[in-house]
Amino acid sequence: PAAPCFRAGCSVLVGMHPDQAAEALIEFAVARGKPFACVPCCVFSREPQFRHRRLKDGGPVANYSDFVRYLCERYADYGVRVASLPIEGRNVVVYSMGPPGGGRGRSS
Repeated sequence: PAAPCFRAGCSVLVGMHPDQAAEALIEFAVARGKPFACVPCCVFSREPQFRHRRLKDGGPVANYSDFVRYLCERYADYGVRVASLPIEGRNVVVYSMGPPGGGRGRSS
């Protein structure tokens, strides 16, 4: 079942080092037309459930910079941007203020 805040209609989703949930968090936000900010941490490139990830050029998502690029490419039509936060460690935030034109999201 969905977490209580999802059922209540959150206005924004935020993930700070969400491990294996980074892509799911972004997908959830995009499908519902919500703004999001996600600071991905681990790539999990060897885990079976993530081996399908491919960059637009066909290359594998093998490291952190590949993962950030993959997320940007996958959700490019959602106005995804990248910025650096003034913190130590993984500090790249992948974010969107919501769908361009204020749309309602997409189903995948």
